[in-house]
Amino acid sequence: MKKLNSLNINSICKVESMENSYESISRLGELGIIPGAVIRVVKKNPFNGPIQLKLNNNHIVIRIEDAELIYVSIL
Repeated sequence: MKKLNSLNINSICKVESMENSYESISRLGELGIIPGAVIRVVKKNPFNGPIQLKLNNNHIVIRIEDAELIYVSIL
């Protein structure tokens, strides 16, 4: 498994698990990032900036710190 922040642009992946950080997990869960969700990396900003993702026909942006907590498998 890889971390979400290590993927390249246009990579499609499935969320496998997340590290235990209650604040981040609850916030990401509200956005729809839960185990089993299929995500595509749309854009990565330079200098450890936020990552833009496509999830269920919605574009969302998450912090790099949150992306480091998400373990994914590449599809």
